[in-house]
Amino acid sequence: MNPQEKHLLDTFLSLVKIDSESFDEKTIQQFLAARLQELGCKVYVDNAGKKYNTNAKGNVMGFFPGTAKSLPVVLSAHMDTVTPGKQVKPQVTKTRVTSDGTTILGADDKAGLAIILEVLRTLKEQNHLYPPVEVVFTLTEENGMQGAKNLDYKKLKGREGLILDNEEVGKLLVQGPAVNTIEVWVKGLAAHAGVCPEKGISALEVAAYALAQMKLGRVDKETVANFGIVQGGRVTNVVMNELYLKGEARSLNNAKLTKQTAHMKACFEKAVKHFTKKIDGKIRKPEVKFVSVQRYPAVHVSKGHPMVKAVLAAGKKQGLSIRAAASGGGCDANILSGFGFTLPNLGVGCRNCHTTSESLELDEFFKAFQITLSAVLSYRK
Repeated sequence: MNPQEKHLLDTFLSLVKIDSESFDEKTIQQFLAARLQELGCKVYVDNAGKKYNTNAKGNVMGFFPGTAKSLPVVLSAHMDTVTPGKQVKPQVTKTRVTSDGTTILGADDKAGLAIILEVLRTLKEQNHLYPPVEVVFTLTEENGMQGAKNLDYKKLKGREGLILDNEEVGKLLVQGPAVNTIEVWVKGLAAHAGVCPEKGISALEVAAYALAQMKLGRVDKETVANFGIVQGGRVTNVVMNELYLKGEARSLNNAKLTKQTAHMKACFEKAVKHFTKKIDGKIRKPEVKFVSVQRYPAVHVSKGHPMVKAVLAAGKKQGLSIRAAASGGGCDANILSGFGFTLPNLGVGCRNCHTTSESLELDEFFKAFQITLSAVLSYRK
């Protein structure tokens, strides 16, 4: 381990020892703001934290002056961790870092934070030509990307760069799905299930009929759909008259997402027609309220984008064959994409994230730093 790698590792270890579970990010926000100032950044903390329930003031933005004429390059990582993330005790071996097994490690995303800080330190201390760098450290990514959603993005001049929030350094995420959250309220007609069930309309049967007609799971190579929450019923001797379902649809293709969501709605509309019937001389039909809200937009970065090419070229210098890939999940890149940012997501070397078995593979971690540094040095626009 050379002195630079040791400094990078020490920075990471200092970060994981700072408690920063989602909504409890004040300490790490203040630490990072101070560290960016020490490195020569002008620092701005927005008011994102006041817009939801966190104890931190806001996202941290650092503006690092360049020595070459160019628009700024953006580097981003998130400050929060999942639970259990308090009192992390990192265990270091020659090849990796883990926790003591009672908590997560927090490499997601403190490895990204450490890399960005070390890139700035390296630029400051070595005689390089480099563009201005705009650093974005976001709040509460792990719980709905709240920081990114409320980012004061107009403070930033740059619109291209990297997010460091992926596991394998050999995989650069350039696509991520748009996601629609879907909620459905089904209202049937109650009746005594033992005496006159034919006078009722079961909300459960209505939903079951709709789901039986519906394309769910893997719809195609770009699209998936699922219902994960179902709530309804209180007793066994009453025809269920109300049911609530919550699910989602995801797709890398916006048109396919629109089509899938419309299909899901149409299945419930068919179920309403199917269960409409005459009861005591009156036409009765179930009611369905179907609400779809986009949780976040898709990410699409061209494989020919200069930042993608720079990362792939830097990987070759490190002996890595990095592939541009698609993700099935979401991250800050999705939200920032909606604000006009182009930020492929580079892996930092973590494994088993969100578990107490989480680790940071040091060889990949050090290579991710070198790749990020190289991509920054080559950026001009």
